[in-house]
Amino acid sequence: MNATLQLKLPILEENAVRVTPEGRLSVHDLLRAVEVPVPELAWTDLLRAHPGHTRGAVQYDFGEGPVPVLPKAAALRVLMVIDTPRAAKLRDWMSTTLLRLADGDVTLAAEIAERNPDPRRRRWLSARLDGLEARKTFMARVAEHGGSGAVFRQVSSISNRSVLGLDSTSFRALRGVRDTRDGMTREELARMTYLEIASAEALEASGARGNDQILEVHQRVAERERALWQGMFSQASD
Repeated sequence: MNATLQLKLPILEENAVRVTPEGRLSVHDLLRAVEVPVPELAWTDLLRAHPGHTRGAVQYDFGEGPVPVLPKAAALRVLMVIDTPRAAKLRDWMSTTLLRLADGDVTLAAEIAERNPDPRRRRWLSARLDGLEARKTFMARVAEHGGSGAVFRQVSSISNRSVLGLDSTSFRALRGVRDTRDGMTREELARMTYLEIASAEALEASGARGNDQILEVHQRVAERERALWQGMFSQASD
């Protein structure tokens, strides 16, 4: 079955751009979406004038004969050299979006979440943000209690091994991510959040000072969290 989807860019949302099962976009549809008068001729010109932008194009038949298709990233590069008002408007939006990302505009994250149709992914994002706050709080407590140097890496290692059963390098390779927490499930994020909040509170309550005492407290809390989770898991399995 030939699939058609909306390319999810605000400037182009009303224009259907066909996509292959592998996620490649129809070049002709994309050019038509930015109001190029004759997409077929424009594509021929692009192949000659901008070979770097058109690299990766292959032919695909949506049922009406073969047409050129490109991976999404390559298709967006093509739009960088299209001289139409609509393409210019899209480039302005892309520039603004990049600057919002660079400035840490949290409303951009909210907009992305609203555009995602999967409620599970939105709940994952919420757990990811909760984890971010917990981590910042925990690391601040480590510093306040005299932590320095390698201790920040060491407490992270304890957390990862306790919750994930792996060091961060092995975990990232296994899940195919660059950031450890981006590869965690919502359950793993929730466990990590609980562990780091509990450890921050334990450091305050114990009055621990210096790297050795900090590590001892965190290790103790990690063992307690793991035992608690394993007990809950065992009860759920019975």
